[in-house]
Amino acid sequence: MVKKILIVEDDMILSMVNTHYVESLGHKVVLAVRNGLDAIEATKKYKPDIILMDIRIEGPIDGIETMEQIQLFSDVKAIYLTGNSEPSTKIRAEKTNMLDFCIKPVSIDDIKAAIEKKA
Repeated sequence: MVKKILIVEDDMILSMVNTHYVESLGHKVVLAVRNGLDAIEATKKYKPDIILMDIRIEGPIDGIETMEQIQLFSDVKAIYLTGNSEPSTKIRAEKTNMLDFCIKPVSIDDIKAAIEKKA
């Protein structure tokens, strides 16, 4: 089943790579944004099935805080993609609608396995 996926990543190269991975797996990228406020608006507008969420993003709120705000109005799940492997970060993420927590660099196989957890 094709999933609608929102990508939240402030590194343009990684955003393009993640878009390529998602589309190569047969899913649809509804939008790619660089910050939490845009992610919140995009979630309201596009109602994605999954959000690929970087934790350190542009703007005043990080990816986890973004998901905390999104879960006030949506039950969309997040696949966190992060370079931060600190246990405290994962504990914060687990308090949101987390589907998976992937440490960068991620491969297409990592993305595929994470998306399939929802299937």
